[in-house]
Amino acid sequence: MIDGTGLSARPDVRAFYNSGPFNLRESPERHAASLRAGNSLLDYPPLVAALADQPRVLDVGCGTGWLVNGVSLRYGCAAHGIDASTVAIARARSVAGLLGVASSFEVADLFAYRPQERYGLVTSMGVLHHTDDCRAALSHLGKSFVGDDGAMFIGLYHAWGRRPFLAHFETLKRQRAGEESMFAAFRRLWRGAGRNDRDEALLRSWFQDQVLHPHETSHTLGEFLPLLDELGYELVSTSINRFGPPPGRDALPALEKQLELAGEKALAEGRYFPGFFAFMARRRRHSARA
Repeated sequence: MIDGTGLSARPDVRAFYNSGPFNLRESPERHAASLRAGNSLLDYPPLVAALADQPRVLDVGCGTGWLVNGVSLRYGCAAHGIDASTVAIARARSVAGLLGVASSFEVADLFAYRPQERYGLVTSMGVLHHTDDCRAALSHLGKSFVGDDGAMFIGLYHAWGRRPFLAHFETLKRQRAGEESMFAAFRRLWRGAGRNDRDEALLRSWFQDQVLHPHETSHTLGEFLPLLDELGYELVSTSINRFGPPPGRDALPALEKQLELAGEKALAEGRYFPGFFAFMARRRRHSARA
């Protein structure tokens, strides 16, 4: 499916995540149990704050449904997820059934998807950088999916913060390390970061997503600020300064470069640090659709 921009989900990315969806646990039961046991949405305070208003939520690139099912379970919001992977959507639906929540899911290409109604909150965590044009993907979300006075919460790989992690595994590849050797290296970083989950299927899915994926790009928040202006959005907060007041545009480049130092420090200490950032942007009132 291709929209008017000539863009669609990459076939290699779609095939990759059909063969091994990200965040896949050993069984739907273990997946449901993990959502009952903890609330990972608390890692994103502005997202949790936005959920207090009970918006209709659309998660773009929902994968196995951790966010959609978590939103439905913890906050009672009407939440819908779309993803290009049929396997991921099947798992998301199974988990929703086990949890007894009213989440809904469908297989869809983000560029071709046209919702019947706009959403109060649109999320996309770690997805848009797997498209051929992250800027076009973000623009499409902002124009087509978000309702009047709505917001979007976006997570992407960071150009500076991601660099040490990528360099580490590129070095292993140049040394002709096999897949299992690289998996062992990833496991050490995972454990070093205090991630104690013993679900081997989950660990393998993270390794595949982080190291073996066919395509990704990395970005800075600064590069998207002009696009947010163009779309009629204002920055609410970002993980780059731990979701404090929005950083000034002059101060932002120095803050962003610090993420590379954080990545280097994590590697030196044997900890996993993917180099990921998130931001919340809200539609300005004067930009609401007529």
